[in-house]
Amino acid sequence: MSTSNLKARHYSALASRLRNLQANLTETEKQLEMMSDQLNSMARLGVGCGSQFMAVSRLLDVDLMKATQEADQSQPFQQQSQSNYDESTANISRSQ
Repeated sequence: MSTSNLKARHYSALASRLRNLQANLTETEKQLEMMSDQLNSMARLGVGCGSQFMAVSRLLDVDLMKATQEADQSQPFQQQSQSNYDESTANISRSQ
């Protein structure tokens, strides 16, 4: 083979590889743009989930406060019921 044919073949192979590289870079750029869009969507989703969590947490805190207050208000009744039970148990023990 002559030198000029060899050079032409090398240049042809190089040009083919450069075209493949350009196609791969174009595809990579498209994929990166898509990834960027998806990351933005995920960020919005995360903000939405976080705000829902905060809202539910606040509602649960209010419900917990109400339950605690109701328990505190009914506790004297429970203590009275327990003391009545203790007295009746003691009376039964004495009568036996």
